[in-house]
Amino acid sequence: MMSLMLAGTCGLAGCTRRMDLSPPEFDSLHRLDPELMALRVYPSRRLWSYYPQLGDNATVDVTRRKVRVRGKRRPHERLILRRTPGRIVATDTLNGMTRFWVNFFSECTEIACAYGFVQTELQRYSLVSVPALANYEAPISYRRTRLKRNKLRLLKQRSLAESNEVLAAPRRSGKARPLNLQIRRDKWRPTRKTREKADGV
Repeated sequence: MMSLMLAGTCGLAGCTRRMDLSPPEFDSLHRLDPELMALRVYPSRRLWSYYPQLGDNATVDVTRRKVRVRGKRRPHERLILRRTPGRIVATDTLNGMTRFWVNFFSECTEIACAYGFVQTELQRYSLVSVPALANYEAPISYRRTRLKRNKLRLLKQRSLAESNEVLAAPRRSGKARPLNLQIRRDKWRPTRKTREKADGV
């Protein structure tokens, strides 16, 4: 019953659905928005990045027959949700494949603080780089949740002949789970048919 209600709502008011951004789709959207000011893209999965503190401010001393270590850890965490919109701020190429620099934070206007997504042989744009932050070590990123199996690593998705490695979570089956760029498409195509009845000859 619920599915019928949703289908009816989509039919009357249109449906917004997510889809992977492909090169042909981007080309058509780029013609409509040459400056890429209106186009917004979204991550296919939640991206969680952990930035360890640069340097160790711990103090060590020996007292009362034991070694005492004190010092606060101040890591930084960044979370980009599936519903977080991003804007393509620059494009270039990586080993002959188009690379997008995407900004998910309002204060970011340069490539240095943007996320890199490169075109793959699967006709998608997959995460290839996460920006560094001053005073922090290189980020450790995860797909969806901070579990060991979801840790992102640079690897080839399906073939060693692929042009670029992308950040993906490997699986025991040999498959890689990348993080791709998506768009939200609001489609409403009402059908108003005409009818004609033959009256005979």
